[in-house]
Amino acid sequence: MSSEQIVLVIGASRGIGLALVEELSARPNTQTIGTVRIPNAALDLPNVRFVTLDVTDEESVAKAASEIPEIDTLIINAGMGKRDPVLTTSTADLATYLDVNVLGPHRAIRAFLPALRARKTRRIIPISSTSGSIGQQAMPGSGGLAGAYGVSKAALNMLAVQFHKELQKEGFTVVPVHPGWVATDMGNRHGTGGMPPATSAQAIAKLVDGLTAKESTTFYQWDGKVVAW
Repeated sequence: MSSEQIVLVIGASRGIGLALVEELSARPNTQTIGTVRIPNAALDLPNVRFVTLDVTDEESVAKAASEIPEIDTLIINAGMGKRDPVLTTSTADLATYLDVNVLGPHRAIRAFLPALRARKTRRIIPISSTSGSIGQQAMPGSGGLAGAYGVSKAALNMLAVQFHKELQKEGFTVVPVHPGWVATDMGNRHGTGGMPPATSAQAIAKLVDGLTAKESTTFYQWDGKVVAW
């Protein structure tokens, strides 16, 4: 890694995203930028710059990108998820899942490509989920219901693979990461017992540090273990 890294975390107002910017901001020689959908004066962390960005709004994404000329690593944490079975999820609600969890990252990656190309590291890290692992979900007796959320995360994983295929000649690293079961608003819907956001964030940051282009097309979880596609 170069002497100074610029890391942008999209979706940093709470939960894993906020924990990530807190973890990164404590590092020497790291510029940390976090995005929030709605400006919040209470989010005043030392060494963190917050920018307004809504991944569902093309103009909002473009405006934020115009304010950030260069980054080494783009971590896309913004997302939505509930226990919504596909049998009872309307097409309109499924479209919302796809808009936030798939089209949102697509908008963000395309918008921030110039900033990534301005640096040499060129890492893109979508925060995914084992709910989007077809291999795991297809296993008999696999974990909880993934539903519409799982559909969107499987699509996000394929999006990451396709970005890798199209950007690999430019030295990009594109790796989706499962953050684990974390005690966030989303994670707590599955009950108690999730790990603290800071624990997941610390592990993710450490994992991302070691990722290079040769790890692209690999799906990792927070602790470095490979997840089946």
